[in-house]
Amino acid sequence: MRGTKTPYPVQLAAGILSPLMARLCRRDPYRVVLTSFHGDGYRGNTRVLFEKLCGHAVLRPVWLSRNRDLVTELQQKFGMDRACLTHSGRGMRMLAGAGAVFLTHGTSDYPFMYLPRHALRIQTYHGLPTKRGEYLRPDCDGPPNRLLQLILAYRFRPITHFLSSSPLVTRLFSARFNLPESVFLETGYPSTDELINAEKPSPDFLSKLWPDAPGAGKLILYAPTFRSRTRTRWFPFDDLDMTGLASFLEEQNALMALRAHPNDKADMKHITGISNRFVMADDKVIENVNLLLMATDVIVTDYSGIYLEGLLRDIPPVFIPYDRHTYERGFPLPYDEVTPGPHVRSQSEFLGSLESALNRNDGFQGERDRVRSMFFSRNDGNATERVIAFLEEKLVAKPVDDAAFRKQG
Repeated sequence: MRGTKTPYPVQLAAGILSPLMARLCRRDPYRVVLTSFHGDGYRGNTRVLFEKLCGHAVLRPVWLSRNRDLVTELQQKFGMDRACLTHSGRGMRMLAGAGAVFLTHGTSDYPFMYLPRHALRIQTYHGLPTKRGEYLRPDCDGPPNRLLQLILAYRFRPITHFLSSSPLVTRLFSARFNLPESVFLETGYPSTDELINAEKPSPDFLSKLWPDAPGAGKLILYAPTFRSRTRTRWFPFDDLDMTGLASFLEEQNALMALRAHPNDKADMKHITGISNRFVMADDKVIENVNLLLMATDVIVTDYSGIYLEGLLRDIPPVFIPYDRHTYERGFPLPYDEVTPGPHVRSQSEFLGSLESALNRNDGFQGERDRVRSMFFSRNDGNATERVIAFLEEKLVAKPVDDAAFRKQG
């Protein structure tokens, strides 16, 4: 989300003062502090929790951000006491005295700030473990050096609890972040409740989101992952024919939404200029990806975990793993075993797979069910309630053993 950001000297000064604030400020065990995407965004699990907690009888949520425009928007929508700038005097007090602090990436969600050690520090994370990273590094990179270990410890060691959606996810994230499995809470992810519980949007959703696009009854979401060492190749086919692809979309009465990773600064005008059936769908156009998934009929990706979230709505995926054997981060699990859809290498294969998926006869239904059960133990749409119940037991009621919320078995 764009907006005026707190100047870095102010952020740094607040960070220097924050350990002292944690000692001096009065503690409020009912205060729950949330943010997302390095303190700049409003999305994901923490957004869902924040909006639900705004109606709670006892717990008091406060959204912290270094984005002034976002703070103003949330204050207007939820009340002046529900949001403030992270590095303001009030923001520092809110964080210092909080009973619980939620994260989506790491301590970088509260830039330079000291997280109070008396608080629950709960990592909700922002995706599922389809790629290696942190301590679970590609074999070619070797173990992290001492400096990287210190950085990782700073970012993740303060975490007291980490949300998970299945025993497999717990094991993968435990290895990736070098955290014991005992800190994981298999509540499921609050953001997935929307996907499970929501109906498909009304037919005019697409026309409202992209008023300049032709009317369409189907949506194909193309969302590749980010690469830091190379540039992501969109439609990486030797037989690429963009005019032919546009004609296919017209025949299918479909739009193709192009959603680049938030860290990817790719200019897509060379694609959207070919046909108005190619539409931009990055986080600047629509920040809440769940709204897109609710309207999506097919997901196209390479290694992004977005297809796993799509499985909660049984959305067929199509994979374009063009650099599978050289991809910089590698995979924690065998790629073929966790990708329940066709792997295409040419435009002709791509169009055939899209048509089969749009017509719901791709032949991968059983595989989708199997992979979904690997990553999601519970599909009841009640993850938000389980997380709030955990907060209530820890912050409101008499402290109890939270084993019921932790890894089962």
